[in-house]
Parts: sequence; structure tokens; C-alpha cells
Amino acid sequence: MALTITTQPVEACTLEECLAAIDAAGFTPHDPRSVVHGAEWLARLAANRDFLGDLALARLQQSGGRPAGQGYTPQVLMLGTARPGWFMRANIWPSAQEAVTRESGETAFVYGLAHDHNFDFLTVGYHGPGYRSDHYEVDPGSIVGRTGEKVGLRFVGTSVLHPGRVMHYRARRDVHCQYAPQSLSVSINLMHSTPDQRWRDQFQYDIARGVITRVLTGCTGETLARLALALEPCDGRDRLEEMASRHPQERLRWSAIVALAQAAPDAGTRAEILARHAARSTDWLARRCLAEIGD
Repeated sequence: MALTITTQPVEACTLEECLAAIDAAGFTPHDPRSVVHGAEWLARLAANRDFLGDLALARLQQSGGRPAGQGYTPQVLMLGTARPGWFMRANIWPSAQEAVTRESGETAFVYGLAHDHNFDFLTVGYHGPGYRSDHYEVDPGSIVGRTGEKVGLRFVGTSVLHPGRVMHYRARRDVHCQYAPQSLSVSINLMHSTPDQRWRDQFQYDIARGVITRVLTGCTGETLARLALALEPCDGRDRLEEMASRHPQERLRWSAIVALAQAAPDAGTRAEILARHAARSTDWLARRCLAEIGD
């Protein structure tokens, strides 16, 4: 289950003070001290009841009412610029009764969709009653990552992200299904961000059946690998074979392997390519290749 972090009563800080404090120490979610440090400053920022409304008004006044520099979805207000390894944002959660939810549908706000995240983050309730989540856990190392795959989801509890509550969502381990709050709510997130996140898939789950129903992230490596084969550049297939066999990033190796397999002239050749690379690989990549053969 996403971990609730207990923070002591805190003195409010400004956004600038919060950013400076995390700038000084960074945010490393695998270091418990770093998590506690980030949680304490997130709680201090959440105790500041004025900064976010002032920031929202300032953004509205920019560019004639067209907020500049968001770099995210309309539901999100970026808090400062992205730093090496982390960034901060505010998330707006409308209730089911509001026009934007009725018009766009609850799935536009991921309400009712069980999902994991391919990154760690801390979140704190800032405004409103907060959304409710049903929490599950899964062993990330057991997942191959195919739609329809049966996974060992374990229900671990329910929580509401009320104001001042700080929670740590762990990448690929914590799965939650969140529901619209009773009234408009806001959370503030401290997001871990590293280049290798682009190689980690994020999944949507069917809780009742305990299966992966959708891969929520798109890996550009697979698109580029298929494009390279389609355009047939000089030595393109040889270079993809090299990448499939030796690249240090397993997810990119898989992108090359699946492109080569999909370009095979028949099912037998496709299976041979997958089996050959399975024999050369260990753990996740071997299981991924073998699962594809059985499809």
C-alpha cells in the first residue's frame, strides 16, 4: 500500500522556500531520510493556505488568460521548473457533480481506473475532502508486462487524501483505484524524475480479474525500431540485432527484439527470433520473449 508518512505539526513555508530546501538535498525515494525530508517540506508547503490561489490567479493573468509554461495536462499546475531528478506540481480533482467531470467523463481524471505509476512520488492533500483510493500491492519483479497477464494483486486497504496527509507511492509496486472527491480537491506532488523512467511501463489493471488490461505508457523505442526496419537504412537490421543482443537497457533490447520479430516473414521465423533472444537473456527479458512465443 502507498505509505502514509506521519509529519509533526509544521510551520508554513513559501513555495520558494520549499523548492530551495529540496534543491539543497534532492529527492531520492529509495533513501528513507530523503523521503522524510521531502515529506516534511511538502507538509510545510501544504500548511501555506495562500500560495496556490495566488499562483493560479497569476497564471490566469499571463498571456491574456492563456497560462504559459504548464507543460502538463489542464488538471495540473506546475510548481516551479523541473529540477534534475524531481519536480513539483499541484493536481486538481473535480467532484463527480461538476460540469467538467460530467462533460469529460470520470475516466478523463482516471477515476475508477486501477493503475500503477512508473515513478515514485510523494503527495499531500491541500484543499477539499480529498479523493478516496482503494490500494493494492503487486511484486514488480513478477510482472512480464503483457495485456491480459494475470498478476498477483493484493488488496491492502482504503484511504482518503485529506488535507495534510502525506503519502508515498512506490514505483510499480503500489496500485490504486481512486474515486472522485465529494467536492473540488487539490493535492500537491513531489515527483521523482529520471531518464530511465521512459523505459518502465505503467499499467492499468482489471481488479476483479487480476489482470493487466492496458499499457498506459508508450515506448518510443519500439516505434523507432519498426520505423528503422520499414525505411531500410544501410545496415539497419544488423544494428537492430546488435541492440537486441547487447544494449545495457533491457527495455530497449525488447523494443529491438519485438520489431525484428514482427518483421519476420512467417510465424516460425518469428518464434525462432524470440527463442534465440530468450536463450541469450536472463530474468525479465527472457520471460518476455517466451511469453510472446506463446501468444
